[in-house]
Amino acid sequence: MFEDVHWLQVKIDDFLSGTPELPQHLIFKASQNFNDKLGRFNSKPRGKSNLPSLSQIGKPFCQLHANKLDWSQTPKDRSFKIKMTYGDMTEVIAVAILEAAGVKIFALNQRTRLETTEGDLYGEFDLIIEDDDGNLTMWDIKSASRFAFEHKFKSYEAMKEGDSFGYVSQLFGYTIAERPKYPDIKAGGWIAINKETGEMKVCSVDPTDEEIYHANIVRTIKRYKEAEEKNFSREFSDVEETWYKKPTGNRKLASSCSFCDYRYSCWPNLEYRKKAKSKAANAYEYYTHYKEEEAA
Repeated sequence: MFEDVHWLQVKIDDFLSGTPELPQHLIFKASQNFNDKLGRFNSKPRGKSNLPSLSQIGKPFCQLHANKLDWSQTPKDRSFKIKMTYGDMTEVIAVAILEAAGVKIFALNQRTRLETTEGDLYGEFDLIIEDDDGNLTMWDIKSASRFAFEHKFKSYEAMKEGDSFGYVSQLFGYTIAERPKYPDIKAGGWIAINKETGEMKVCSVDPTDEEIYHANIVRTIKRYKEAEEKNFSREFSDVEETWYKKPTGNRKLASSCSFCDYRYSCWPNLEYRKKAKSKAANAYEYYTHYKEEEAA
């Protein structure tokens, strides 16, 4: 069993207590790191690959299938690049805090390749950490909404239950990809930062799950290679909308589908409209069936 508080969390909390200060050499290093990441704002989308990347491989298969079929994607909103840059900035801050707290960063932001019997997958991992005993572990840094911070990153079990972004497969994939260079490396977990409060949380994995996720990755690659228009199937159905536990007569997308780039291609009659019954100004839903309310 894991300790109640991970050693990495202890180091972070100890550093942030009182009046923490970043040494000047780490401030300079962080500024150089952020300068490199800010340059990604101007980057163009990469060309389509034959296989998904390591950051994609754990997503619901219907998303991967739609990508292979070149379905039309929902256009990115105007804030998309800003959100991506914000995530990069969060990573830079996290790394500076980790180093100031005495955590040894063994490797940072490196391209990697996972070789499998079904083909090779590529990606870029966030960081490898070396502990005081010389053990290496793979970690991802994630900026998170308050809800995700409190629910998704509260434990490894919670992460596995709602992993629609494929974070678990991604982490194990990076770890296995680096094993030819570092035979004893293990998956560590995620360092999450709450975008609203600035809190940092360490969510560690059970590294013994690696074999399960490795097998899942290989099966997904094989399935992806066999994916065609005729064998596409949705992984999720729409769900009934309720208001105070009573059905409204409407149906909406499951939460996993709401973030999918192919939601309009998969559900041609989809409507994004104000949530029925709610008086909140920003309450909107993706409806697959919407029943107009009768005038009073």
